[in-house]
Amino acid sequence: MKFIKLKLFSPIMVKGEAPYENPWDSGDDYRFLIEREKKKCRKEIYVSSCNALTPVFLPLCFESRIYSAVPDIEENDGKLMLCLNCECYRKLSEGEIDELCGWWENVVVEANERLHKKQVKTKELGRIIIYLWFMKGWTIDPVFPVNKGGR
Repeated sequence: MKFIKLKLFSPIMVKGEAPYENPWDSGDDYRFLIEREKKKCRKEIYVSSCNALTPVFLPLCFESRIYSAVPDIEENDGKLMLCLNCECYRKLSEGEIDELCGWWENVVVEANERLHKKQVKTKELGRIIIYLWFMKGWTIDPVFPVNKGGR
């Protein structure tokens, strides 16, 4: 059986410790990391994000439509993104995709609550804070099986 693949992409924002302390507020100064810096700690972002998200249990209403849904970290348009890789039994309707996106948005929000409260230690950049984010309208990349043999 061949599955129809679908990917939901959502941005990842990462704050890192600045290389200096801010003398005006006597605390650590955190700055948003640019994509090049994020990619240096991709492994740590992957492990922390996936730990916050997994296990992913699809609601019962999706059991007959989606075989599997696995979170991952991928590069999309040069940016590090959270990705939910779905294998579907059939092509989903627009309403079903909206329902899937709504469910995933709630999962991301819950994971973000757990994730942004802790600092993640990285080899390259010191401590970072990861924020999982979602966009209105999402970025959805349908990936259909390649039809080989001209059929």
